[in-house]
Amino acid sequence: MDAFIIGAVTLGAGAFRGVTGFGYALVAALGFASLFSPTAMVPFILINDLMLTAFTMADRGRSPIDWPVARRLLAAGLCGALCGSFIVPYLDDDLARLMVSATIVLAACTAMMHQPPAWLANKVLGLVMGFVVGVLLATFAVGGPLVAAWLLAGGTRRETMRGTLAVFFGVIDLFALASRTAMGSLGEDLPRLLLVYCPMTLAGFAVGYFLSHRLPQHVWARASGVGLVVIAIVGFGQTLYALAYV
Repeated sequence: MDAFIIGAVTLGAGAFRGVTGFGYALVAALGFASLFSPTAMVPFILINDLMLTAFTMADRGRSPIDWPVARRLLAAGLCGALCGSFIVPYLDDDLARLMVSATIVLAACTAMMHQPPAWLANKVLGLVMGFVVGVLLATFAVGGPLVAAWLLAGGTRRETMRGTLAVFFGVIDLFALASRTAMGSLGEDLPRLLLVYCPMTLAGFAVGYFLSHRLPQHVWARASGVGLVVIAIVGFGQTLYALAYV
């Protein structure tokens, strides 16, 4: 039964990422909450997310990069990821589960904003966002939409947002994985999980990517919006459940 759930979750998360261009970690973290420790699931999610980010980067025609902005975000994000890596060994599972659920709700609600307020584009705030998201990605593998909201508010040009995010997530994911490898906290089952379920992630992503190029804009936007609402509702329910046990 657990194997079926893992397969269904990673297939669905890959498809959502293929359609929307984001959200693999949000969906996967929600689906895996009852199967894994909140911190133990992070390497599996990061590797799958990194794999999908590589496909995004390969589509360079649709993904130009704002390198000055990307470098600033990366400087802050790497500092945050380093801090997050040191926090992981000291996190209690119940507290971590609460923090993951709350972060998912915040990230999903943030991602619903089609036009964040202009004041959010402040450069100092962007560095803060980069640092916080670096901590969250290294610790829980979720939180990316917070940086996306800053970019949407005016932190970069719209046409460069996809590529800039891909660079940021890719480098932070790699750093977080390297940190966990150095600390010996990847998990013994990780190679087997990747061997079995990475093809499902790719299959889901391929289906979603295929659909994203054929759906009308309003259908694509509706699918993204409904998905985020569902993620926020389920995440809120998990937050309440986790609060009852902290």
